[in-house]
Amino acid sequence: MNSFIFSLFIFFGMMSSGFAGGMLPTAVWSQKNSMKVKQVVGGQNHTCVLLDNSAVKCWGGNATGQLGTGSTANLGDGTGEMGDSLPSVNLGTNRTAVQIVAGGSHTCALLDNSTVKCWGYNLRGQLGQGHTNNIGEAPGQMGDSLPAVDLGTGRTARQIAAGNNHTCALLDNYTVKCWGLNSMGHLGQGHANNIGDGAGEMGDALPAVNLGTGRTALQIATGSDHTCAILDNSTVKCWGYNNNGQLGQGSTGSIGASAGSMGDALPAINLGTGRTALQVAAGNNHTCAILDNFSVKCWGNNSNGNLGIGNVTVMGDGAGEMGDALPAADLGTNRKAMQISVGGNHTCALLDNSTVKCWGYNGNGRLGLGHTNTLGDGAGEMGDALSVVDLGTGRTALQVSAGINHTCALLDNSTVKCWGFNGWGQLGQSNMNYLGDGPGEMGDALTAIKLGTSSSRLAKILDQPLIRTKRFKQIAVGDYFACALLDNSSVKCWGQNSQGQLGLGNMTGLGDSVGEMGDSLPSIDLGTGRKVLQISSGVAYACALLDNSTVKCWGNNSYGKLGQGHANSLGDGAGEMGDSLSAISLGTGRTAVQIATGSYHTCAILDNSSVKCWGLGSYGVLGQGNTTTLGDNAGEMGDSLPAVSLGAGRTVVQISLGSQHTCALLDNSTIKCWGNNASGQLGQGNTSVLGDGAGEMGDSLPAVNLGTGRTALQVAAGYYHTCALLDDSTVKCWGSNTYGQLGQGNTNVLGDEAGEMGDSLPAIDLGVGRKAKQISAGAEHTCALLDNGTVKCWGRNLYGNLGQGNTNSIGDGVGEMGDSLAAINLGTGRTIVQISAYAYQTCAVLDNSTMKCWGSNTFGQLGQGHVNNVGDGAGEMGDALPAVALGTSK
Repeated sequence: MNSFIFSLFIFFGMMSSGFAGGMLPTAVWSQKNSMKVKQVVGGQNHTCVLLDNSAVKCWGGNATGQLGTGSTANLGDGTGEMGDSLPSVNLGTNRTAVQIVAGGSHTCALLDNSTVKCWGYNLRGQLGQGHTNNIGEAPGQMGDSLPAVDLGTGRTARQIAAGNNHTCALLDNYTVKCWGLNSMGHLGQGHANNIGDGAGEMGDALPAVNLGTGRTALQIATGSDHTCAILDNSTVKCWGYNNNGQLGQGSTGSIGASAGSMGDALPAINLGTGRTALQVAAGNNHTCAILDNFSVKCWGNNSNGNLGIGNVTVMGDGAGEMGDALPAADLGTNRKAMQISVGGNHTCALLDNSTVKCWGYNGNGRLGLGHTNTLGDGAGEMGDALSVVDLGTGRTALQVSAGINHTCALLDNSTVKCWGFNGWGQLGQSNMNYLGDGPGEMGDALTAIKLGTSSSRLAKILDQPLIRTKRFKQIAVGDYFACALLDNSSVKCWGQNSQGQLGLGNMTGLGDSVGEMGDSLPSIDLGTGRKVLQISSGVAYACALLDNSTVKCWGNNSYGKLGQGHANSLGDGAGEMGDSLSAISLGTGRTAVQIATGSYHTCAILDNSSVKCWGLGSYGVLGQGNTTTLGDNAGEMGDSLPAVSLGAGRTVVQISLGSQHTCALLDNSTIKCWGNNASGQLGQGNTSVLGDGAGEMGDSLPAVNLGTGRTALQVAAGYYHTCALLDDSTVKCWGSNTYGQLGQGNTNVLGDEAGEMGDSLPAIDLGVGRKAKQISAGAEHTCALLDNGTVKCWGRNLYGNLGQGNTNSIGDGVGEMGDSLAAINLGTGRTIVQISAYAYQTCAVLDNSTMKCWGSNTFGQLGQGHVNNVGDGAGEMGDALPAVALGTSK
C-alpha cells in the first residue's frame, strides 16, 4: 500500500496554522549542532518554530504572553536574545509538540499525547480555559500549571488551527470544535456567543460543528474571523465573517451566527466542474485552496491583488463569481502548488520545484522581493513574471508561513528565514529592521534565524548530553524485507538480501541475527547530498523518491522493473549505489511526485499528474494496450515510455500495484484498474483482462462502481484483490477471497460477475461507530487504520500477520468481523499513525514514532535479530513485542 494521498492531508494539516498556518539520555554527545526546524508559524507580531527535538521556541511581540516565557518581554528585537539564549516553551513534564499554530496574539501546540495547550491573549476565551485571563505572561503559568484544553470525554486532537481570537481543533473522530470569539459565527454554533470564556463551556458541553449529514473533516483552517474545513468528500465549507465574500458563497452575509445556518444548510464552495480540494488556507478576509490538480484558487478581499488574478476585483461576494468563473492564480509555466499560506493581505505558495512565490500587499517587504510594490493587482504581474523569493544560493523551501505582516520559510537545510515587518523582532534578527523591502536584503544576505545548538540547549534542560532514538516517517514492507524512512530523511532496510534489495552493495541478509539492527544497520547511500521523500518496496526490490524529485530503484531487476534499460540487479555488488546508481529517466523535464512498486512492475506519478509504468508487461499491467515488457532494454524509458491513458482530462493522485494489476485514484475521486482480472480484482463485474489490447484504456476503461454517490479517498491493491477507502470513511474490497481478505464473512469472490459491485458490494464491518483512516493490502490479507488509532486486519493468517496471537484466518466465516474482530495490541497506551502490509507481514508506525512488525520472519524482516515468526502465538504482541531498533541520532 502507498499512503501518498494521506501524506498530503497530514502535511497540509500540520502546515495549516491559522494565519500561517521518553527515556533520559545516558550516553555522551559532545558535538554542538545547530537546532533544526520541523515547522514554522507566524502570528500578528510573533513567530514560533517546532524544532527537531519536538520543542517549541517563540520570539517577537509578547505583550500578552504569546511567547510562553512567563513574562511580557519581547524577544528577538535586541542582541543576545536568540540562539541558546532563547528559551523553549515549557509544555509540561515529558511533554513535546507535534504541531504548533499562531493566532493574532496567542499560540497553541498539539502535544505528543494528542492534547492541546494554548497560551497568550485570552480576552475572548481563545485559550479554552473557561476564563479570560492571559496565560504565559507571568512565572508559574506554563508547564504542568497550564491545563490541556478540555475537548470532551475521550476526545483527542489530530490538528489545530488558530485565528485572530479563536481556535479550532480537528478531533480524533474527525469532528471539529472551535472556541473563543464568536461575534460573526466563526465557531459554527448557530449563535454569536463567545465560548471558552466562562466555566462549563468546554469539554462535552461544547458541541462539534455541524458540517452536514454524515460529513466529517479532513483539514481545518482559520482566518481572522472565519473558519474553513475540507470535508471527507474533499469539498470545502467555510463559515463566519463574510464581508468580502471570503466564505465563497456569492454573497456577503455572515454564516454560522444564526440557527439553521450550518449543517446541510451550508453549501459546499463551488471550486469548478469536477474540482476538489487538497488544502485550504484562510487569512484576514480572503481564502485560498489548492485543488486536486495542484492549482490555486482564492476568493474574498482583493484590494491588494491578494487573490493573484491580476486585478483588484473582489471575488465570491456576488453571484456567478465562483466555480468555473473563478480563475486559478497563475503560478508560472507548468508550476504546481504543494502548499499555500495566507497572511493578512498577502498569499504565498510553495511550488513543486521547492521555490516560494508571494503576491498581494507588500508593505515592509513581506513578499520578499527587495521592494514594496504590491503584486497581483495588475495585468502581467503573475505567472512567469512573478519572481520566486530568493532564499540563498542552493537553498530551497520545505514550508512557507505567512503571518499578518511578515513571512517565514522553512528551508531544505532545516533552517528558517523570515522577512517583512519587524517592529517586535519577529524576524529573529536581534533588531527591528524590516527585511525584504530593499535591494540586497534577501538571498545569502538574509541570515537564517539562530535557534541554539543541540547539546547546549539540552544541557540546560537535562544537565546531560543527548542521544536520541531515531524516529520513523514512513514504512514500506516488501515480500521478505522491510524499509523505513527515518526522521533525518535517510532509509534503512533489513531482511532478505539475495538480490541486493537492502541497497548495501552486498547480498548479506540483516535483521536475522543479534547485533545487526540499530546503529549497526547502515543507511542506504542514494547519492551525495540526497534526501528521501518517500519509499516503496516490492518483490525483492525497493524504490525511493528523492528530494530533487527523481526516483532511484535497487534490488532484483527482472523484466527491467528498476527502469534502467537492462535486467541486471543493482545493490548486490560494491559500487552500484550512491552516485553510481542512476535516477530513472521519466522524460524530458519530467519529475516524480509518487512511486509505487509491485511484484514485477513499477509506476510513478509525474509532476504533470500523469502515470508511467515499466517492468513486466503481462496482462497489460503497464497500461499500454499490449503485453510488452518495458525498461529491460535500452531506449524504452524516458520520452520513449508513454504515459498511461486514463481518459480525457483525467489525472492521477495516487497509485497502487498488485501482483499482476494496477489501480489509480483519479483527480475526480474515482478508481480505474487494469491488468490481470482472473478474480475480478479490476472491479468490472467480469474476469476480462484490461490493458493488454488496443482500445481498452483511456475513456474506454470504466471506473470502478463504488456505489451511488460514493467516491474514493485511497486505493490499495493486494496480490489478487483490491480495496478502496471511500469518502464516508468506509472500506470496500473486491477480487480474490479465498481466506476472507474481502472481510465479508465468507470466501466468495466479488467483482468477477455482474451485479456484485456498486451498491451490491457491502462495506466491511469494522465495528460499531468505527471509521477507517487508511488501508493497506498484503498478499492475502487486508488491514485498516481506524479513527480511534487502532488497527484491524483480516484474511489469511498463515504466519500471524493479523497480529492476533494465532494463525486462524479471519473474515472467511460468519461473525468474525465488526466488534468480534479485536484490534491489534501494540502495547499499553499506544496508538497507530500508519500501517503497511505486504506479502505475509505487517508493520505499523506508532504514536511515539517507533515501529513494530509482525507475521512472517523467515529472513529477519521483522527486524528482531531472529527468524521466529511473531504474532502467531499467545503472548507475542502488545508490550511483549519490541519496537524495531534503527539506531540513535548522534
